Amino acid sequence: MTTTTDRPRPRILDRLTDPLAERARDRFERAEDKVRATVQHELDAVGASLRRRAVRIRPSAIAFAVAALLTVVGLLLFATAAVVAVAQALPLWLATLVVGTSLVLLAAAAAAWGRAMLPTTSPVIPVPPSTHPAEELVHPWVD
Repeated sequence: MTTTTDRPRPRILDRLTDPLAERARDRFERAEDKVRATVQHELDAVGASLRRRAVRIRPSAIAFAVAALLTVVGLLLFATAAVVAVAQALPLWLATLVVGTSLVLLAAAAAAWGRAMLPTTSPVIPVPPSTHPAEELVHPWVD
């Protein structure tokens, strides 16, 4: 028994379909090239835009980084000053322990307050149930 794929096609059909297939292949390749060029153009435009924005905000980002570093150094100096002040009344080791413990408790309180201020509602939008008839079908292997 021979199938349609086993039988050779008549040559007349090849003469008719080959030029059509070649033209279709060329059109698909041209369309693919256009899509590829368009996507590449968009990617290049986005990259250039991001580079321009990064160059514009670079001085501000550096200034904020310096400000954050100086703030940390200032807070460390405040903690050192608090240790020195408490050390006038207590031994140095105990003053350091008291100031360190109070700073850790202050940080814990700030974290607890921040957690309490988080929204309680879920930001995820629930998906409405689908009414598509195919979803009502039961899979034959499900018990």
